[in-house]
Amino acid sequence: MYPYINLEKTGKQIQKYMNQGGYCVQDIQTYLGLSCKQSVYKWLKGKSLPNLEHLCALSYLFHCKLDDLVVTQMNYYVIKETICQYSLGEC
Repeated sequence: MYPYINLEKTGKQIQKYMNQGGYCVQDIQTYLGLSCKQSVYKWLKGKSLPNLEHLCALSYLFHCKLDDLVVTQMNYYVIKETICQYSLGEC
């Protein structure tokens, strides 16, 4: 199993940093040079993610690490079972 990006929580995280910095959607659109605001709205609603270049630019703007913006999750039960299987020599 591997981690996956939680779109909804990542959108909320971006919104949190926007609020802390006093940025509105149009500010982000202008900063990133986007042709329309819809992309930003989609990120905030968890419908899509910014591309890597935009995530890097946002982390620079918000003075945070990329990991602070992107919320990942993992199914720990599967990992625990896999670790147990390896320790028992079943793999």
